[in-house]
Amino acid sequence: MKTKILLIFLSSLLCFPLCSADENFEQVKREYESLLTKKYILLPHKGTYLLPFSYNFNPNNASYKVLTSQPEFANRGEYNRKLEAELQVSFMILAAQDLFNTDFNLFFGYTQQSWWQVYNSAWSKPFRESNYAPELFARKILNDPINFLGGKFIAYDLGYVHQSNGQTQELSRSWDRVFIRTAFVFGNFFLRMALWYRLPEKDSKDDNKYIYNYIGHGEIQLDQISKKSKFSLRIIPGTRHPGAELMYSYPWREGLRFFAKLSQGYGLSLIDQDNEGQKIALGFVLSDFFTNAPTPVKELTEK
Repeated sequence: MKTKILLIFLSSLLCFPLCSADENFEQVKREYESLLTKKYILLPHKGTYLLPFSYNFNPNNASYKVLTSQPEFANRGEYNRKLEAELQVSFMILAAQDLFNTDFNLFFGYTQQSWWQVYNSAWSKPFRESNYAPELFARKILNDPINFLGGKFIAYDLGYVHQSNGQTQELSRSWDRVFIRTAFVFGNFFLRMALWYRLPEKDSKDDNKYIYNYIGHGEIQLDQISKKSKFSLRIIPGTRHPGAELMYSYPWREGLRFFAKLSQGYGLSLIDQDNEGQKIALGFVLSDFFTNAPTPVKELTEK
């Protein structure tokens, strides 16, 4: 039910009146391209944040029975408790410019998301789950953005990503995908959509046979930047069990923003993919290209 409410919220966002054209996106684009001239610089990718307080009303304990059922651990209680910390580090590095004399640039990206049971002293405060996602992709930013349903189609990526949690046996989760990501600007809304195809594995080695049911064939993220505030909605469209994350950030000091996140549904992490999470989290996030801009991002300059 709560997942449906978030999906309705997405629809309502798309119905808001679109703002007039603005040169601000071109300014962000120029800043982005200037950074590409510098070697070995880490560029923002999917967001870097620290959430010291992350509360899950329905934690996944079934996956950890392999640990908690051991007689020697009987007095420690649950391994996955409701209150924990959550953090993500995500960046990309330019690997090659004008790939094969085309308009594509080649990037290496890396995203690591971790859930830390920092308040669980009985289990020595473990990192209960980390998801690692190295990727390689080619990006093209259109010099002449294409008009699309009242907005602009501005860029797309083609690439490959491996994602795993680094565990073994019953706790192992991993998969490999090829993908296409697209980016659009509608007024002061920034829309990203991804579609992917999972590279097949032998049944005997497949520890994620039903992952499409919970994570689906892609994802959607919609960002709205208005004055100092940024709202984001990420949709995880599992084929049978969807999930969603609603996020909000506000400036605290230069380069750092207050950050809040509400999560509901499935596919929130690899090991929790088939568990319906209900989470609220508070902390801080680093600014990105858009939130670091002097004025709200709106539409591309009219050509």
